[in-house]
Amino acid sequence: MSTIGHSARGHVRRGRRGTRRTARRTAAAAAGSGPRPSRTPAHPSPRLARLYGQLTVVFCLAAGVAAFLRAWHTLLGIAAAAGIVVVLAVGLHSLRDGIRRGLPRRTSSRGLARALAVVDAMDGPEFERHVAALCARDGCTDVRVDGGAGDLGADVTGYLPDGRLVVVQCKRYAPDRSVGSPDMQRFVGTARPVHGADAAVFVTTCRFTAPAAELALSQAIVLVDRDALRAWMGGTPLTTIVAAVPDLAPPPL
Repeated sequence: MSTIGHSARGHVRRGRRGTRRTARRTAAAAAGSGPRPSRTPAHPSPRLARLYGQLTVVFCLAAGVAAFLRAWHTLLGIAAAAGIVVVLAVGLHSLRDGIRRGLPRRTSSRGLARALAVVDAMDGPEFERHVAALCARDGCTDVRVDGGAGDLGADVTGYLPDGRLVVVQCKRYAPDRSVGSPDMQRFVGTARPVHGADAAVFVTTCRFTAPAAELALSQAIVLVDRDALRAWMGGTPLTTIVAAVPDLAPPPL
């Protein structure tokens, strides 16, 4: 039983270290790290440049008329008004860009496809650590990776931001496989009766069969199949995924 951040036990052959290090970095990027800031210098947008041009034309025409009429006070007023308009335009443009830079960006579809390919190359313990990292990203506390012999279906445990205990079962299967009723029955039999889960989550890299999905629905098990995992890795919070399942009192088995 290990906590998040502890190094994995055991020795790994040198030939696989580079591949696994790359996999962890890519998966961590999909779990919530943002894109690197661009080093390309900022340029005025076409709309702002067009506004500058229009203001310049208007100012030149007004200045020409004022000079022809020798209305110097009017010319000064026009110049002051034009300066205020330019300052406001630049300020609003900068504010808008700042707000846009501050908004979180979701991972692109192509990036998510690459990240899922990396997940497919993980082994079981690596996938459990990846899921634990997603839980921690979404504000879960005391997240632990408990997978292994005798875990009784509790591969990852932790507490949701609202304090509820979450127990996660992780199955890293090939994309063309499916999780059937036997796996679901085992998890249903331990998630709440043994581990006391407030929220029981079953995460897989493939799909669930119809009987398994029906059993999960009747027992208020949160299902995260391949599509839901893609959304989770793309930024959808775990609390949103859990809230999509009605808070049912599971009937006795």
